[in-house]
Amino acid sequence: MSADQAVMLRIHSGIPIVDVLGEWLPNVTDALTEMVRTLTDTGHYDIVVNVQRAALTGVAALSSLSRAAQNVRTHCGHIDVVGTKDQVNQLILSKVGNVFRLAVSEETAICRIKRMPILSSAKGCTARPVG
Repeated sequence: MSADQAVMLRIHSGIPIVDVLGEWLPNVTDALTEMVRTLTDTGHYDIVVNVQRAALTGVAALSSLSRAAQNVRTHCGHIDVVGTKDQVNQLILSKVGNVFRLAVSEETAICRIKRMPILSSAKGCTARPVG
């Protein structure tokens, strides 16, 4: 799977969601970092990164986003990482979880960002491959 197929951008409830799919290859990590950088350069400071469909091994590669996370925080925003329980536990153990806000569902992350419940699931979101 190429990097442009492994990193997808979509919008849910007005919040950009970056999906990471498959293995954590170097080009996938680079594409993720570039996507988050592009979003912050265009003024998005609340971003959700969904790694639920990414491989458990290598999830610590999110540490490459630590500089972007610090930039987002200077604008009073956050990068929320959504993962499975195992992925969240792995992030906590690798100390990467201290850089991001962690959640086990997109709805939880979006509710935290908007400070209100969302009414629809992600089925109607827009999606497009990076590239």
